[in-house]
Amino acid sequence: MKKNYSSLIKGFVFISVLNFTFSCDEDYTEIGADVVNNQDILIQNQSYPAKTHNKRIMPFQSNGLPGYLLGHYNDPNFGSTSSHFLGQLTPSTYNPDFGNNTVLDSVVLTIPYFSRVDDDINILDSLYGDSSINLSIHKNNFFLRNFDPGSDLDESQAYYSNGTMSSLETLNNIDLEGQLIYSDSEFIPNNNDITLVTRDEDGEILTSETLSPSLRIKLEDNLPDNFWENLIFDKEGSDELSSANAFYNYFRGLYFKAESNSSGNGSLVQMDFGSANAHLKLHYTYETTTTTTDQSTGEITDEITERQGSYDLRFSGNNITIFDNDFSSSFLDIINNANENEGDQQIYLKGGEGSMAVVELFSQDEDGNDFDDFISDFREIFNEGEPDEERVIKRLINEAYLEFYIDESAMQADSDYPNRIYIHDLENNIPLIDYFEDPTVNTTTSDSKFYHLVPLTTETDEEGNEHKKYKVRLTKHLKNIIVSDFTNLKLGLFVSSNVGATNPQKLLDYDSLIKGIPSGSVLSPKGIVLHGSNSDNAIKRVELKVYYTQINN
Repeated sequence: MKKNYSSLIKGFVFISVLNFTFSCDEDYTEIGADVVNNQDILIQNQSYPAKTHNKRIMPFQSNGLPGYLLGHYNDPNFGSTSSHFLGQLTPSTYNPDFGNNTVLDSVVLTIPYFSRVDDDINILDSLYGDSSINLSIHKNNFFLRNFDPGSDLDESQAYYSNGTMSSLETLNNIDLEGQLIYSDSEFIPNNNDITLVTRDEDGEILTSETLSPSLRIKLEDNLPDNFWENLIFDKEGSDELSSANAFYNYFRGLYFKAESNSSGNGSLVQMDFGSANAHLKLHYTYETTTTTTDQSTGEITDEITERQGSYDLRFSGNNITIFDNDFSSSFLDIINNANENEGDQQIYLKGGEGSMAVVELFSQDEDGNDFDDFISDFREIFNEGEPDEERVIKRLINEAYLEFYIDESAMQADSDYPNRIYIHDLENNIPLIDYFEDPTVNTTTSDSKFYHLVPLTTETDEEGNEHKKYKVRLTKHLKNIIVSDFTNLKLGLFVSSNVGATNPQKLLDYDSLIKGIPSGSVLSPKGIVLHGSNSDNAIKRVELKVYYTQINN
């Protein structure tokens, strides 16, 4: 009986985290790892068919993500995408006392970018494109509920990438785009640190804090008179500021709208709305009165002192990404007319609401050989299904992998190739066992899984021609199929901005094959065209390559 390894892998995750702390610089033996060091043993190799076909990525759940994209990105090979953000704001305190004679000083919005420091230079980890966009921020008037009224067990409300809550409910754009709070027709992310200053008692300017690269803007100009005062300060002592739910219903959050402008292809960046430094702050001055009594005369005097205060709002409620896509007709024609029976010549991987590929190992070849025929090369089963069943392994697998070559003839010359692709088990919606057993990690960037999911590399042939490819090792996965009789399940192949972000986002509509989209693909706007299993180029055609040692029984 075929086995499903979902529970095996889930149980292995915790052990893997505890046991593996190696860096990406660790040396690994690619083949022969399971063979005794004997030079008389001959390692052989053979290729098997692996059918690949395209599949469009349909709208998926886009709240509860590890990060959120904001901006406009144009890919000349696929088309353009605008990514908007909708978020609730949660007060840090309830039933606030703003003091007497309160005067608003400033309203400052701060949202960090995902960044790191490399040789004393700030690098924005997820910035795509280098042109400005039109960014506008609106007061949202659409209520974002926490629970799905259509569920039986008070399930959390899901929000989807196409701006819907279900197949029947859509977020109303008119409500999303309420009062315009801020606009910048030439916005582009900046990688500089932000230095905050203050003055000491002598009036000298001092650095009070240094922030990592962030979107940091003031939200006071071009608004109706006393906009923030009426919205917040005038509600002191009211129900609106008494609890999170009351506040969510009163002030329903902010909507960030990103659009292209005339500057070029635009830019798109991943924002860290979950950071402790992501907030909207109202800075204000207020008065306090101290009453003193003169002990000798009994005279009572009031001393008025000015103090500084702030009212902090953080993005800890519902946060949602909404995509607007304008894909090319040629791209849509290809993925909407995939050849599931014979496989596609090219496979198109595009992040977000783009496309993925379905991979079937040991697919039927032109001679009619199928999985059962191919697997008999590796094992033989006697008395199958009987109590005295005997399984004889004929080949010891040393390494198994797929190679995906970029079809550079189908890509623009200046295309920005993604560095990583990711593969998972479609049936169980989880990574393969090779993923969990791969300990490699780069401690500087936190990137990982370089052995299982080899990053984009360039190989040079005998004639000096360069060819770009990705390599995916499936050694443990294949061993489970051969030795442990696990089911040969269909696999999903995606482009990824972070192969460590595997949490699947469920689809809006049911799909019998695709259960969810990994968040690393959701957060990548990049795309790539690869040679498929039916490619005209036989050398670059996708095949399952297996290195093995023949066992003499």
